[in-house]
Amino acid sequence: MSGYGRILIVDDDPAFLEAYNDLLSDAGYRVVTATTHADALRLLDKPGWSIVLVDQKLQGPGGPDLGLDLITQARQRAPGAKVLLVTAYASKEAIERAFREGAYDYLEKTSVFGTMLQVKVRNAMEAVRERWLGTLDPDGTERAIQSTWEEVQTEQDRNRKGVLLEQLVALIFRTIPGFERLDLRLRNDIEELDLLVQNSSLDPFWQKESPYLLVECKNWSKHVGTKELRDLWGKLDGRYDRCRLALFIAPGGFAETVQTQQLQRARENKLVILIGPGDLDELVRRKDRSEVLKEMHRRAVVATVEGSGSEGS
Repeated sequence: MSGYGRILIVDDDPAFLEAYNDLLSDAGYRVVTATTHADALRLLDKPGWSIVLVDQKLQGPGGPDLGLDLITQARQRAPGAKVLLVTAYASKEAIERAFREGAYDYLEKTSVFGTMLQVKVRNAMEAVRERWLGTLDPDGTERAIQSTWEEVQTEQDRNRKGVLLEQLVALIFRTIPGFERLDLRLRNDIEELDLLVQNSSLDPFWQKESPYLLVECKNWSKHVGTKELRDLWGKLDGRYDRCRLALFIAPGGFAETVQTQQLQRARENKLVILIGPGDLDELVRRKDRSEVLKEMHRRAVVATVEGSGSEGS
C-alpha cells in the first residue's frame, strides 16, 4: 500500500493550506494540495489517495459550493479514499447533501479546527487501513510486509518513517494467530499509545500473558535511551494489570543504559521486550512469527532473571 497516508487537500485559503501542511505533515502523512476544482480533478486521476479533504467553498465565502460538487467526483475517481467535507458554513442542508453523496465525515473551521482535523483524519486513515488489510490474502500480506520494511529502511522523513513503522508492525501482528485485533495510534489527554494488541491467542504460551499487549515504536536513527523506557513502563503501570507485556521496537537500537534500567524493574510482574534492528528484520523475514516472539520473550525473561540474581549477590 505505497499510497498509505497520502492526503489530497482541496482548498483555496492559503492560511488553511498552511495549517493542513503543518499539522498533517508533522503527523507523518504525505500532503498534496489543490486550490481549484480543475486541479483537484487532475490530481484525483492519479492513484494512491487515502483521504481527500474538500473545502465546501472554493471561490471565497460568496462562491458556489464547488466542494460539495466535488465529493461525488472524488468518490468516483478515488474509490478507495475517504472524503471529508471541510466547511465554515455547516448548514443542515450542506451536511445532509455531503453524506448523501458519499462523504465519510465533515469538519468545521472553528477555533478547535487543528485538534479536530487530527482526530478525524486519524479515524479516516484507520478505516482506510482496515479496509485495505481486509483485502489481503496471506501472500499479499507477506508482500506488503516486505515492501513496507523496505520503505521504512529508505524513508528519510522522520515523521513519515514513523507512520510506515507502525504500519509494518500492524501487518506483522496480523500474521500472528490471536493477535490480529489491534488499535493503532491511540491518544488521550495523558498519553499516546502506538499500538494496543488484544491477546486472543489459543497458544498456552501466550494465554499466560495479560489480555492486552502494548507496542511502542521509536523510529529514530539514534539509540533509544532510558527516558523513553521509563515512559513505556509508566504506560504499563497505568493499565491496572490488564497489560503486563510490552514490545519496545527501535530500528535505531538501544543505549547500553537501557538494559540497566530494565534490571531495576526485574522484580515486578511486568516485562518489556526490547526489539532492535536485527530482531525486527527477523520478524519481517520469518513467517513463524509467534515462535520468533516467544524466543524474544524467553531472552528477555532470562536477562531479567540473571540480572536480578547478579544484583542481589
